Amino acid sequence: MPQLRIHFTDLDLARTRLKLEMDLMWEIVSSVQLLQHTKEGACFDPWRRRVRDRVSRDSVLRSAVLTLMTVAPHATYFPDFLTPALDTADIDAAVDAVLSAPSARRTREVGRLRPADGAAANWLNELAAGKVPALRHLRQALRVYFRSLIEPKLQTIDGGLQKEWADGAQRYLRAGPEGLLRWFSPAATWEPPILTIDYPLDRDLYLGGRGLVLAPSYFCALHPVALADPRLRPILVFPIAAGTRLLAAGHCDDGNLSALLGATRATILRAVVSGSTTTGLSKLVGVAPATISHHTGVLRAAGLITTHRHERAATHTITPLGLRVLTSSPVGAEKSLGAAGGRG
Repeated sequence: MPQLRIHFTDLDLARTRLKLEMDLMWEIVSSVQLLQHTKEGACFDPWRRRVRDRVSRDSVLRSAVLTLMTVAPHATYFPDFLTPALDTADIDAAVDAVLSAPSARRTREVGRLRPADGAAANWLNELAAGKVPALRHLRQALRVYFRSLIEPKLQTIDGGLQKEWADGAQRYLRAGPEGLLRWFSPAATWEPPILTIDYPLDRDLYLGGRGLVLAPSYFCALHPVALADPRLRPILVFPIAAGTRLLAAGHCDDGNLSALLGATRATILRAVVSGSTTTGLSKLVGVAPATISHHTGVLRAAGLITTHRHERAATHTITPLGLRVLTSSPVGAEKSLGAAGGRG
Protein backbone atom coordinates (compact mmCIF):
# COMPACT_ATOMS: atom_id res chain seq x y z
CA MET A 1 0.00 0.00 0.00
CA PRO A 2 1.32 3.52 -0.76
CA GLN A 3 2.61 5.46 2.22
CA LEU A 4 3.40 8.98 3.35
CA ARG A 5 6.68 9.09 5.29
CA ILE A 6 7.21 12.19 7.44
CA HIS A 7 10.82 12.68 8.55
CA PHE A 8 11.47 14.37 11.92
CA THR A 9 14.48 15.93 13.56
CA ASP A 10 14.66 16.53 17.31
CA LEU A 11 13.62 20.13 16.69
CA ASP A 12 10.61 18.98 14.64
CA LEU A 13 9.51 16.72 17.47
CA ALA A 14 9.74 19.59 19.96
CA ARG A 15 7.64 21.79 17.64
CA THR A 16 4.91 19.23 16.98
CA ARG A 17 1.55 20.38 18.33
CA LEU A 18 -2.17 19.68 18.27
CA LYS A 19 -4.32 22.32 16.56
CA LEU A 20 -7.03 23.36 19.03
CA GLU A 21 -9.16 25.42 16.65
CA MET A 22 -11.72 24.36 14.07
CA ASP A 23 -10.38 24.97 10.57
CA LEU A 24 -13.35 26.06 8.46
CA MET A 25 -11.68 25.60 5.08
CA TRP A 26 -10.44 22.09 5.85
CA GLU A 27 -13.96 21.16 6.97
CA ILE A 28 -15.44 22.63 3.79
CA VAL A 29 -12.97 20.94 1.45
CA SER A 30 -13.17 17.61 3.29
CA SER A 31 -16.97 17.66 3.22
CA VAL A 32 -17.01 18.47 -0.52
CA GLN A 33 -14.83 15.45 -1.17
CA LEU A 34 -17.02 13.36 1.12
CA LEU A 35 -20.00 14.08 -1.13
CA GLN A 36 -18.09 12.50 -4.02
CA HIS A 37 -17.73 9.00 -2.55
CA THR A 38 -19.90 6.62 -0.56
CA LYS A 39 -17.49 5.33 2.08
CA GLU A 40 -17.88 6.00 5.82
CA GLY A 41 -21.63 5.55 5.36
CA ALA A 42 -22.59 4.94 9.00
CA CYS A 43 -21.42 8.39 10.01
CA PHE A 44 -22.18 10.47 6.96
CA ASP A 45 -25.02 8.90 4.96
CA PRO A 46 -27.74 10.92 6.76
CA TRP A 47 -25.86 14.15 6.03
CA ARG A 48 -25.34 13.16 2.39
CA ARG A 49 -29.06 12.45 2.02
CA ARG A 50 -29.95 15.87 3.44
CA VAL A 51 -27.50 17.52 1.05
CA ARG A 52 -28.93 15.68 -1.96
CA ASP A 53 -32.44 16.70 -0.94
CA ARG A 54 -31.49 20.37 -0.56
CA VAL A 55 -29.50 20.42 -3.79
CA SER A 56 -32.45 19.00 -5.71
CA ARG A 57 -34.60 21.94 -4.57
CA ASP A 58 -32.09 24.80 -4.59
CA SER A 59 -30.39 25.75 -7.86
CA VAL A 60 -28.04 28.25 -6.18
CA LEU A 61 -26.80 25.61 -3.74
CA ARG A 62 -26.53 23.06 -6.56
CA SER A 63 -24.27 25.45 -8.49
CA ALA A 64 -22.12 26.01 -5.38
CA VAL A 65 -21.70 22.28 -4.76
CA LEU A 66 -20.77 21.57 -8.40
CA THR A 67 -18.28 24.46 -8.40
CA LEU A 68 -16.51 23.20 -5.29
CA MET A 69 -16.48 19.61 -6.58
CA THR A 70 -14.70 20.94 -9.66
CA VAL A 71 -11.97 22.74 -7.72
CA ALA A 72 -11.72 20.18 -4.87
CA PRO A 73 -12.25 16.77 -6.48
CA HIS A 74 -12.12 13.51 -4.56
CA ALA A 75 -8.70 12.56 -5.88
CA THR A 76 -5.05 12.36 -4.90
CA TYR A 77 -4.71 16.13 -5.39
CA PHE A 78 -6.61 19.34 -4.72
CA PRO A 79 -5.15 22.88 -4.62
CA ASP A 80 -3.40 23.80 -1.38
CA PHE A 81 -4.54 27.43 -1.59
CA LEU A 82 -8.07 26.25 -0.67
CA THR A 83 -6.84 25.52 2.89
CA PRO A 84 -4.76 28.56 3.93
CA ALA A 85 -2.80 28.69 7.18
CA LEU A 86 -5.28 30.88 9.03
CA ASP A 87 -6.86 30.48 12.46
CA THR A 88 -10.27 32.13 12.20
CA ALA A 89 -13.86 31.26 12.98
CA ASP A 90 -15.11 33.81 10.45
CA ILE A 91 -16.08 32.42 7.05
CA ASP A 92 -15.58 35.75 5.26
CA ALA A 93 -12.01 36.05 6.55
CA ALA A 94 -11.34 32.44 5.53
CA VAL A 95 -12.70 33.01 2.02
CA ASP A 96 -10.68 36.22 1.70
CA ALA A 97 -7.54 34.24 2.57
CA VAL A 98 -8.35 31.69 -0.13
CA LEU A 99 -8.89 34.35 -2.78
CA SER A 100 -5.79 36.33 -1.80
CA ALA A 101 -3.41 33.49 -2.71
CA PRO A 102 -0.59 34.76 -4.95
CA SER A 103 -1.57 34.59 -8.60
CA ALA A 104 1.45 32.47 -9.58
CA ARG A 105 0.60 29.93 -6.92
CA ARG A 106 -3.08 29.83 -7.88
CA THR A 107 -2.16 29.34 -11.54
CA ARG A 108 0.28 26.55 -10.72
CA GLU A 109 -2.05 24.67 -8.40
CA VAL A 110 -5.24 24.97 -10.46
CA GLY A 111 -3.21 23.91 -13.49
CA ARG A 112 -2.69 20.48 -11.92
CA LEU A 113 -6.43 19.75 -12.09
CA ARG A 114 -7.68 17.91 -15.17
CA PRO A 115 -11.50 18.05 -15.41
CA ALA A 116 -13.13 16.14 -18.26
CA ASP A 117 -16.08 18.51 -18.61
CA GLY A 118 -15.58 21.41 -21.00
CA ALA A 119 -17.47 24.01 -18.95
CA ALA A 120 -15.57 23.04 -15.81
CA ALA A 121 -12.25 23.26 -17.65
CA ASN A 122 -13.10 26.72 -18.98
CA TRP A 123 -13.99 27.99 -15.50
CA LEU A 124 -10.78 26.54 -14.02
CA ASN A 125 -8.75 28.22 -16.74
CA GLU A 126 -10.36 31.55 -15.86
CA LEU A 127 -9.78 30.92 -12.15
CA ALA A 128 -6.13 30.10 -12.78
CA ALA A 129 -5.79 33.32 -14.77
CA GLY A 130 -7.30 35.34 -11.92
CA LYS A 131 -10.32 36.52 -13.90
CA VAL A 132 -12.57 38.57 -11.61
CA PRO A 133 -15.83 36.74 -12.54
CA ALA A 134 -14.22 33.37 -11.77
CA LEU A 135 -12.92 34.59 -8.41
CA ARG A 136 -16.32 36.03 -7.54
CA HIS A 137 -17.95 32.73 -8.49
CA LEU A 138 -15.62 30.84 -6.15
CA ARG A 139 -16.30 33.31 -3.35
CA GLN A 140 -20.06 32.93 -3.80
CA ALA A 141 -19.81 29.14 -3.93
CA LEU A 142 -17.78 28.94 -0.71
CA ARG A 143 -20.13 31.27 1.17
CA VAL A 144 -23.34 29.60 -0.04
CA TYR A 145 -21.96 26.13 0.69
CA PHE A 146 -20.85 27.09 4.19
CA ARG A 147 -24.05 28.91 5.14
CA SER A 148 -26.27 26.14 3.79
CA LEU A 149 -24.47 22.91 4.67
CA ILE A 150 -21.73 23.54 7.26
CA GLU A 151 -23.01 26.34 9.50
CA PRO A 152 -26.16 24.44 10.59
CA LYS A 153 -23.89 21.57 11.70
CA LEU A 154 -21.25 23.66 13.49
CA GLN A 155 -22.45 22.71 16.96
CA THR A 156 -22.15 19.00 16.19
CA ILE A 157 -18.76 19.48 14.51
CA ASP A 158 -17.50 21.46 17.50
CA GLY A 159 -18.75 18.78 19.89
CA GLY A 160 -16.77 16.10 18.08
CA LEU A 161 -13.63 18.23 17.85
CA GLN A 162 -13.74 19.15 21.54
CA LYS A 163 -13.72 15.47 22.48
CA GLU A 164 -10.74 14.90 20.18
CA TRP A 165 -8.94 17.95 21.58
CA ALA A 166 -9.49 16.67 25.12
CA ASP A 167 -8.15 13.21 24.28
CA GLY A 168 -5.16 14.64 22.43
CA ALA A 169 -4.31 17.13 25.17
CA GLN A 170 -4.35 14.41 27.80
CA ARG A 171 -2.16 12.19 25.61
CA TYR A 172 0.30 15.06 25.15
CA LEU A 173 0.44 15.73 28.90
CA ARG A 174 1.09 12.07 29.64
CA ALA A 175 3.51 11.20 26.85
CA GLY A 176 4.60 14.40 25.09
CA PRO A 177 4.77 14.87 21.28
CA GLU A 178 5.62 11.22 20.68
CA GLY A 179 2.44 10.29 22.53
CA LEU A 180 0.47 12.42 20.05
CA LEU A 181 2.17 10.74 17.09
CA ARG A 182 1.26 7.30 18.43
CA TRP A 183 -2.33 8.31 19.25
CA PHE A 184 -3.82 10.38 16.45
CA SER A 185 -4.51 7.71 13.80
CA PRO A 186 -4.63 3.91 13.48
CA ALA A 187 -3.31 4.41 9.94
CA ALA A 188 -0.03 5.84 11.31
CA THR A 189 3.07 4.18 12.73
CA TRP A 190 5.68 6.13 14.70
CA GLU A 191 9.16 4.62 14.51
CA PRO A 192 11.58 7.46 15.32
CA PRO A 193 12.51 9.50 13.40
CA ILE A 194 9.84 8.63 10.77
CA LEU A 195 6.05 8.77 10.96
CA THR A 196 4.57 6.41 8.35
CA ILE A 197 0.95 6.71 7.22
CA ASP A 198 -1.15 4.70 4.78
CA TYR A 199 -1.77 7.15 1.93
CA PRO A 200 -3.16 7.30 -1.62
CA LEU A 201 0.33 7.76 -3.09
CA ASP A 202 3.95 7.26 -2.06
CA ARG A 203 5.74 10.40 -0.90
CA ASP A 204 8.28 11.67 1.63
CA LEU A 205 7.90 14.87 3.63
CA TYR A 206 10.97 16.31 5.35
CA LEU A 207 9.97 18.75 8.09
CA GLY A 208 13.38 20.41 8.31
CA GLY A 209 12.90 21.93 11.77
CA ARG A 210 9.44 23.41 11.07
CA GLY A 211 7.56 20.93 13.26
CA LEU A 212 4.18 19.39 12.45
CA VAL A 213 0.66 20.59 13.20
CA LEU A 214 -1.80 17.75 13.85
CA ALA A 215 -5.33 18.96 13.08
CA PRO A 216 -8.39 16.82 13.81
CA SER A 217 -11.25 17.21 11.35
CA TYR A 218 -14.90 16.17 11.55
CA PHE A 219 -15.39 15.69 7.80
CA CYS A 220 -11.98 14.19 7.03
CA ALA A 221 -13.01 10.56 6.66
CA LEU A 222 -10.69 8.08 5.00
CA HIS A 223 -7.09 8.86 6.00
CA PRO A 224 -4.90 11.74 7.21
CA VAL A 225 -4.22 14.42 4.61
CA ALA A 226 -1.14 16.61 4.12
CA LEU A 227 -0.62 19.61 1.85
CA ALA A 228 0.74 18.69 -1.56
CA ASP A 229 3.47 21.37 -1.57
CA PRO A 230 6.24 20.36 0.88
CA ARG A 231 7.39 23.99 1.11
CA LEU A 232 4.21 25.07 2.88
CA ARG A 233 3.58 24.89 6.64
CA PRO A 234 3.56 21.18 7.51
CA ILE A 235 0.07 20.21 8.65
CA LEU A 236 -1.53 16.78 8.87
CA VAL A 237 -5.32 16.79 9.00
CA PHE A 238 -6.73 13.57 10.41
CA PRO A 239 -10.20 12.06 10.94
CA ILE A 240 -11.69 12.12 14.41
CA ALA A 241 -12.80 8.73 15.71
CA ALA A 242 -15.97 7.40 14.06
CA GLY A 243 -17.53 6.79 17.47
CA THR A 244 -16.84 10.39 18.43
CA ARG A 245 -18.73 11.58 15.34
CA LEU A 246 -21.70 9.39 16.16
CA LEU A 247 -21.79 10.62 19.75
CA ALA A 248 -21.15 14.29 18.97
CA ALA A 249 -24.78 15.11 18.23
CA GLY A 250 -25.76 13.86 21.67
CA HIS A 251 -23.13 15.96 23.46
CA CYS A 252 -23.43 19.31 21.67
CA ASP A 253 -26.28 20.75 23.75
CA ASP A 254 -24.69 23.79 25.37
CA GLY A 255 -27.72 24.09 27.66
CA ASN A 256 -26.36 21.37 29.94
CA LEU A 257 -23.02 23.12 30.43
CA SER A 258 -24.71 26.49 30.91
CA ALA A 259 -27.05 25.04 33.54
CA LEU A 260 -24.07 23.59 35.37
CA LEU A 261 -21.69 26.58 35.27
CA GLY A 262 -23.87 29.51 34.28
CA ALA A 263 -24.00 30.93 30.77
CA THR A 264 -21.06 33.32 31.15
CA ARG A 265 -18.68 30.78 32.69
CA ALA A 266 -19.69 28.15 30.13
CA THR A 267 -18.86 30.60 27.33
CA ILE A 268 -15.51 31.41 28.94
CA LEU A 269 -14.63 27.74 29.38
CA ARG A 270 -15.31 27.02 25.71
CA ALA A 271 -13.35 30.11 24.63
CA VAL A 272 -10.15 29.21 26.51
CA VAL A 273 -9.69 25.80 24.85
CA SER A 274 -6.97 27.40 22.72
CA GLY A 275 -6.12 30.15 25.23
CA SER A 276 -7.54 33.65 25.57
CA THR A 277 -6.66 36.87 27.36
CA THR A 278 -8.92 38.70 29.80
CA THR A 279 -9.36 41.45 27.23
CA GLY A 280 -10.29 38.95 24.51
CA LEU A 281 -12.83 37.27 26.78
CA SER A 282 -14.28 40.66 27.71
CA LYS A 283 -14.90 41.45 24.03
CA LEU A 284 -16.32 37.98 23.36
CA VAL A 285 -18.71 37.90 26.31
CA GLY A 286 -19.55 41.60 26.31
CA VAL A 287 -18.84 42.33 29.97
CA ALA A 288 -16.21 44.36 31.79
CA PRO A 289 -12.71 42.90 32.32
CA ALA A 290 -13.28 43.02 36.09
CA THR A 291 -16.31 40.75 35.67
CA ILE A 292 -14.28 38.37 33.51
CA SER A 293 -11.59 38.26 36.20
CA HIS A 294 -14.22 37.27 38.76
CA HIS A 295 -15.49 34.41 36.59
CA THR A 296 -12.02 33.19 35.65
CA GLY A 297 -11.12 33.21 39.33
CA VAL A 298 -14.03 30.87 40.06
CA LEU A 299 -13.09 28.57 37.17
CA ARG A 300 -9.44 28.60 38.24
CA ALA A 301 -10.33 27.74 41.85
CA ALA A 302 -12.33 24.76 40.53
CA GLY A 303 -9.29 23.55 38.57
CA LEU A 304 -10.95 24.07 35.19
CA ILE A 305 -8.53 26.71 33.85
CA THR A 306 -5.04 28.02 34.54
CA THR A 307 -3.86 31.63 34.24
CA HIS A 308 -0.43 32.81 33.18
CA ARG A 309 0.54 36.47 33.53
CA HIS A 310 3.10 38.27 31.42
CA GLU A 311 3.63 41.93 32.21
CA ARG A 312 0.08 43.36 32.28
CA ALA A 313 -1.64 40.61 30.25
CA ALA A 314 -3.29 37.50 31.72
CA THR A 315 -3.79 34.48 29.43
CA HIS A 316 -6.27 31.81 30.47
CA THR A 317 -6.04 28.20 29.27
CA ILE A 318 -8.28 25.23 29.90
CA THR A 319 -6.95 22.34 32.02
CA PRO A 320 -7.40 18.61 31.31
CA LEU A 321 -10.16 18.61 33.95
CA GLY A 322 -11.81 21.54 32.19
CA LEU A 323 -11.67 19.67 28.89
CA ARG A 324 -13.29 16.64 30.50
CA VAL A 325 -16.09 18.83 31.87
CA LEU A 326 -16.52 20.46 28.46
CA THR A 327 -16.85 17.16 26.61
CA SER A 328 -18.52 14.91 29.18
CA SER A 329 -22.17 14.14 29.78
CA PRO A 330 -24.04 16.23 32.37
CA VAL A 331 -23.63 13.49 34.99
CA GLY A 332 -19.91 13.18 34.30
CA ALA A 333 -19.51 16.93 34.45
CA GLU A 334 -21.21 17.12 37.83
CA LYS A 335 -18.86 14.44 39.18
CA SER A 336 -15.82 16.28 37.83
CA LEU A 337 -16.93 19.57 39.36
CA GLY A 338 -17.60 17.85 42.65
CA ALA A 339 -14.11 16.43 42.67
CA ALA A 340 -12.64 19.82 41.82
CA GLY A 341 -14.56 21.45 44.63
CA GLY A 342 -13.30 18.85 47.09
CA ARG A 343 -9.69 19.54 46.21
CA GLY A 344 -10.18 23.30 46.47
